[in-house]
Amino acid sequence: MKPIYLALLITLAPTLASAQVIIHQDALEQLAGVMPSLTAERVSAEVVRPVTHVVHKHLAPKPTMVVAKPPVVMPVTPPVTAPALPPAAAPVIAPAPMPTPLAPVSVGFAPGSADLPAGAPAALKPLCQQAGAGGLVAVDAYAPADASDKSAPMRLSLSRAMAVRDALVACGVPPSHIIPRADGAVAGHGPDSAIVGLGVGASKQ
Repeated sequence: MKPIYLALLITLAPTLASAQVIIHQDALEQLAGVMPSLTAERVSAEVVRPVTHVVHKHLAPKPTMVVAKPPVVMPVTPPVTAPALPPAAAPVIAPAPMPTPLAPVSVGFAPGSADLPAGAPAALKPLCQQAGAGGLVAVDAYAPADASDKSAPMRLSLSRAMAVRDALVACGVPPSHIIPRADGAVAGHGPDSAIVGLGVGASKQ
């Protein structure tokens, strides 16, 4: 093969004599079937190295565990309550003071008369005020003895007791609370008087 290439070159030499011929040694060697020597640099440049594709793994971000904090429980402070007061004692209602007992009132009559004297209503007023609260009023009327008529003292003393009763009713004492008594002639008592007192036996004192 090499003699053929050389013959071609010799044949073409006159034609190419007038022109500038640049002969590449590599081309000649290639035509002669000789592979050019590959230098280390060219080999390194021409060697096709496989491209290693680095697969970047896009890792999904790890989910962040958000742990909810438990709510802060504030300690419950029990309300401060004032100590219970003891129940108020029931008011002690003092009993109404007892009225001062009144002394019996003596009502004087004119001899032989059952007419109430002018000052009798004023003398009986204190008894009327206390007897109006529910007390009893006793009236004991007296009369002088009559030898000719033994019933006369009883009749006269009864009239005098009823006259006092009417005066007591007039000043507010209920009739049912008045006890009129005709005592007639009684030794030790004024013959022309009537004793008025609170209570059944008050007039007997």
